[in-house]
Amino acid sequence: MYQYEPKVSIVIPAFNASNFLGEAIDSALAQTYKNIEIIVVNDGSKDDGATRKVALSYGNKIRYFEKENGGSSSAMNLGIQKMTGEWFSWLSHDDLYYPNKIEAEIEFINSLNINFLNADELQKHICVASADLIDGEGNIIQRFSKRKIESTFKKINSEDGNIRLIAEPIQAGFHGCSCLIHRKAFEIVGMFDENLRLLNDMDLWFRFYANNYDIHYLPLILVKGRVHSKQVSRKIGFSYHNLEQDMFWRRNLKWLEENYPNNYEYFSLYGKTAYKKTRFIEGKKAFEDAIKIYPNRKILLMVEAWIYSSEAKIRELGKKIYLWLKA
Repeated sequence: MYQYEPKVSIVIPAFNASNFLGEAIDSALAQTYKNIEIIVVNDGSKDDGATRKVALSYGNKIRYFEKENGGSSSAMNLGIQKMTGEWFSWLSHDDLYYPNKIEAEIEFINSLNINFLNADELQKHICVASADLIDGEGNIIQRFSKRKIESTFKKINSEDGNIRLIAEPIQAGFHGCSCLIHRKAFEIVGMFDENLRLLNDMDLWFRFYANNYDIHYLPLILVKGRVHSKQVSRKIGFSYHNLEQDMFWRRNLKWLEENYPNNYEYFSLYGKTAYKKTRFIEGKKAFEDAIKIYPNRKILLMVEAWIYSSEAKIRELGKKIYLWLKA
């Protein structure tokens, strides 16, 4: 069907995953592209063997591994180590693929003017796409709009797309489980950081951006991302203020200061995004950097910073009032 038909390894990390794991595996088995393997890594589930039972019910349709609990990063890293495919595709146990997920990305790779026998050339290309959101029962609760697809395509596929993804963190517009990554890329930038619980995927994307990988956003919806009460981020209590977030925001700003010290637009963009997420220290620092670069726009930039900061404080106050009333 294609000139290049590599094996794709779909890796599913699973912890206490019996509630949704079967649906995830079914969506992987339903892929229209058939040169795949499905790897399920049981990350030391503590559910009286329920996760193991679901996985083993699929027999030789999947490859199954168990390990001591170490977090999703360690589970994905084991899956990467065990994969026999040339390309890695991540699927969370509670998310789903649309049937054409792998085929659409392999079709795109085939459209590139590259040497398919050269792993060094192949590994510089990464595919991503977007996702619809579903609830615990699998009902679609939010579709990724055509307008968002167009704006995301324009941003990521622009000439300075990687820099903007660093300057505008957490606003990428693609879903982590939409990725298609060549296995050799992990040899170059490293695998998932096993010390991170919440931002392990964003940490990996940063390394790809910073190392100038070609991030190809396909203007398609290829994943169903599930939103439910038992997600790790919700159980912990998602916040833009914790040690992982501190590392993430400070590193991105430092990278901009070291690599684009004279581009005020990137600092303005970063500052705006930081304020939106109530990262006031980084937002203020970014606008100060922008003013140093472009002192003639000091008043305008100061006004912008004040507006974004004020809006963030209002949102933060509103959230506190909401939580107080809810309590």
